Amino acid sequence: MPAGESAEGRDGFRRALPTLRAAVDRIIPADAWPSGWVGGVGAYLTDEDGPAHRDLAWARPLLEALAGRLDAAAAGDGAGGFAELPVHRQDELLAGESAAAEFEALRRVCWEGYYAAADGRSPAGLEMVGYRAVPPGVDPIDPALPATISPRQVAARYDAIIVGTGPGGGVAAQVLTEAGRRVLLVERAPLLPNSALRGDHLHGKRNAVYWPTVGPGQGHPRLIRAGDHDEVVDGTGDAGPYGLNADVLGGGTRVWQGMSWRFLPEDFAMASEYGNPEGASLADWPVDYDEMEPHYTRAEWELGVAGETGALTRRTPRSAGYPMPAMGTEPARELLSRAAERLGWGWGPIPLAINSVPHDGRPACVRCPQCVGHACPVDAKNGAHNTFVARAVASGGCDLLVDAEVIEVRDGPSGAGVTIMADTSGEPVTLTVSADVVVVAAGAVETPRLLLASGIGNDHVGRHLHDHRFTTIVGMVDEPVKPFIGPGHSIATLDHVHAGSIPWGGGVLVDLMGLLPLTSAMAPANEGVPAWGAGHKQWMRDGRAHVFGVFGMGQEIPMPVSRVTLAGQVRDRWGRPGAALRKNVHAASRLVEDGMAVEGARWLDAAGARAVRRLSGPATASAAGEHSCGTMRMGDSPEHSATDAGGRVHGTRRIYVCDSSLHPTNGSVNPTLTIVANAFRVSQRLVEAWPR
Repeated sequence: MPAGESAEGRDGFRRALPTLRAAVDRIIPADAWPSGWVGGVGAYLTDEDGPAHRDLAWARPLLEALAGRLDAAAAGDGAGGFAELPVHRQDELLAGESAAAEFEALRRVCWEGYYAAADGRSPAGLEMVGYRAVPPGVDPIDPALPATISPRQVAARYDAIIVGTGPGGGVAAQVLTEAGRRVLLVERAPLLPNSALRGDHLHGKRNAVYWPTVGPGQGHPRLIRAGDHDEVVDGTGDAGPYGLNADVLGGGTRVWQGMSWRFLPEDFAMASEYGNPEGASLADWPVDYDEMEPHYTRAEWELGVAGETGALTRRTPRSAGYPMPAMGTEPARELLSRAAERLGWGWGPIPLAINSVPHDGRPACVRCPQCVGHACPVDAKNGAHNTFVARAVASGGCDLLVDAEVIEVRDGPSGAGVTIMADTSGEPVTLTVSADVVVVAAGAVETPRLLLASGIGNDHVGRHLHDHRFTTIVGMVDEPVKPFIGPGHSIATLDHVHAGSIPWGGGVLVDLMGLLPLTSAMAPANEGVPAWGAGHKQWMRDGRAHVFGVFGMGQEIPMPVSRVTLAGQVRDRWGRPGAALRKNVHAASRLVEDGMAVEGARWLDAAGARAVRRLSGPATASAAGEHSCGTMRMGDSPEHSATDAGGRVHGTRRIYVCDSSLHPTNGSVNPTLTIVANAFRVSQRLVEAWPR
């Protein structure tokens, strides 16, 4: 029995099950396909031993209360219980509850149980809508992961200690080991196989409702500050409020879709191009596109990017083409490409760090429908884990320590060091390790948190937190163009990036990726869909496939008041202060959103879509979005930045940063390729100017 649940409480819920079964079967009634209870919701609700029982602790009291009210109403009709009523009367009583939180809990549990793959369950709703997690004939694999060491195998001293195994830390590990340096690479997440990171629509990071598989799990609280309201969130629930960065070997690149763009030249000079609106902190990078270009080329080839030169590359001069051809076309690309040509817009296939053909000893993409937020079933997705980290460990010069957390960084004239906490069989172990340099690459939230907790850096540490602005525009098309075929986004136009049509640098427009069945069930993208019952089920079967959209991602204007600080009394599992996040949105950023919505609607109109509308909702999921950056911004002086152009923290001799937090601004495309390219640049500079 889970902690905190009494036998009486469990018995009460069991007594409510006949009523709940009848209610579930009205939310999802039987037709040619099974009813909700038989089709998966029953197994989901009555799982007393697996994760579902833990996950649904919030719902059981609400559902039990709803069952009690429904039975009481049935008694007023002279029936022995709700389940004995005729279905039309059951529907009337449920409709009377439609505004209640208890009824909303019932609907949510129905969608989760009928339309979500999780914990080995494959409910009827997936087959009904034609969803297959893996194409026929494909046998998923669990590729070998880089070898790790145990805490007792950690040496007392290394040339370099790197914190974090994402794209920044992974590149640093590869470059430093190539230069003959001995490296300790530390990852706080446990080592998980790919099979644990895919096929779960309730716990995958992008769509996580409960306990994300890519962490961080309990003991890593954050304090989210909005106005005068503070909220503590932990990494055990909805991934949105906590932040979408993945805590896993390889970081976000383990479960990303792989969009791999270069920033445009103007992205490196935003302050020079646009000035600074009041309250903003736009800044130029201390490097320009020309200096970054060779590092971009190396990033594309060593990561492995499939792309095509043409309209999407004409403003980013290149010294080499892509190592792989672009991913093959799909119906959405065909529809939107014709529409772009009608509008006179340039377009092209999105560059992706996914094998479009066999590459680097691994197979080509099998076009599964759950690329975003999930590990690849055949290891065709390229990330830090199977490229940079793997090469560093294979060199023999890198010790990889997982499930261990650096809690303090130290700097000194003759050496640097860290304190590491690890949990071995329930017993905390403290390691003190020294090195010539420490490279912190834990992301835009955890990097400044660690440095602030260590008393390192100036007043810019943690400031200028920003991400991207996002806009979704949807409509209805006659022919379905987003079947359950991956990898996701397929076509883009850059005609509204630094083009004048949208202020403040604008943004990229892409096709809306295919949505998981659960997402469509919980939040139908078009209006007029019945909230439950036969009509909702019919829409899921037929209408859902005709929904199509455009997604905009644009510049977010940084502000010095948006920042990461320490949360004081909010402590992590090691007793260290958690991160406190405040994220303000500048009015100029909202203009970018509005401009992308206008141009996205034009694109859908030109494609013949009907009922085109902009979806409402937050433009970013939380203060810590998946593209967060800027909190250790590079610059030419301590007065305007947290690090120098080489990533060395101002005021230190041996502490470096090598992740997205270095980015003074974030461009208007996904930043990962720029993280990789800049990490190559920073790491090479470190090798050439090694502290003595």
